[in-house]
Amino acid sequence: MSVYSCQVCKFRYDEWLGDTKNGVPPGVPFSHLAGSVCTTCGMQGEGRHVRLPEAKFAGLEATYYDQFAGKAGIAFYRNWLLQEAEQAPVSVLELGVGTGRIAIELARCGLSVCGVDNSPDMLEIATKKKRRMLKDNEELLELIEQNVQELQLASRFTHVLLPEGIFQQATCREEQRQLLSVVARHLTEGGTVAIDLLLPPVNRKWSLMQRKFVFPDRMVYQKVEGETLIAEQKFRYTLTYETFVEQMEQPRYRVERELALLLPGELELLLESSGYNVVQSRENVVCHRSQPPEQTEEYEPDRWQHGGYPFAELPGAPGAATRWTIIAKKIPPLPCNKIYAAASNQ
Repeated sequence: MSVYSCQVCKFRYDEWLGDTKNGVPPGVPFSHLAGSVCTTCGMQGEGRHVRLPEAKFAGLEATYYDQFAGKAGIAFYRNWLLQEAEQAPVSVLELGVGTGRIAIELARCGLSVCGVDNSPDMLEIATKKKRRMLKDNEELLELIEQNVQELQLASRFTHVLLPEGIFQQATCREEQRQLLSVVARHLTEGGTVAIDLLLPPVNRKWSLMQRKFVFPDRMVYQKVEGETLIAEQKFRYTLTYETFVEQMEQPRYRVERELALLLPGELELLLESSGYNVVQSRENVVCHRSQPPEQTEEYEPDRWQHGGYPFAELPGAPGAATRWTIIAKKIPPLPCNKIYAAASNQ
């Protein structure tokens, strides 16, 4: 589902919501509206109507992102890439780097990382964290503000990461294939891509609530209300932040987002048809240790790994949201002599 706007009369149509005033039910595609809802533009005209881009992560959503995303995925990517680095040098490109949750942890471990995001607010937070947490090793993390679909970097990387549902922001097959071609352009031969898939709760409509005390005096409620349309292969959610300071409610922040609904098997087929070889597919949810650890005075940063955005997964809960990570290698092109031999055999 998408939102379209007329560049002349400014009429706006949201496919997910329909148009109550004009009797259009939810779910009707924009292409079915010609001549039926707007007396000014007739919903026609070459190039007159444009699809509005997804809202950038900004404001309170950027401010509170780390508070609710928690430690989901950090230990997994760090441990996996450090193991990879034992075999050969590693350079990492993270698309949708956001606040640098994962990238900064990788840089702290001595890995070279380039992070790309289109949100100035998220990158501002990442830059502050980089200065504070990397100190004399800031050169290990480069942050770039750019739309990942239009990315054109001079460098290539051994590993490309698309964590926390970044790939699903491409809501149609054409955009997904385009994004995979962007990844391929920035991967070295035989390089590896890792993609997180977010799978929403199994119900058609769902609602989740989390709250967090944010130092020094704020209680923040994060409410996620969503709907899944299997036929459309998409899910959409409204995220609302309600902030209270000394029991007094502050202005609310609300944003709507839409993601592609992709099952792991579907993504594996898409990767294989786009020149990648899938090497691993796993449910990537870790909550905590099954047994309490022995008493110790040492800090254990990985003891708890709960979190996730926009919803924290609950391992084992029936119908709960979950996350899958698919890892694939870029298939090197065949040498010219082998291409000729294969053609001759046909």
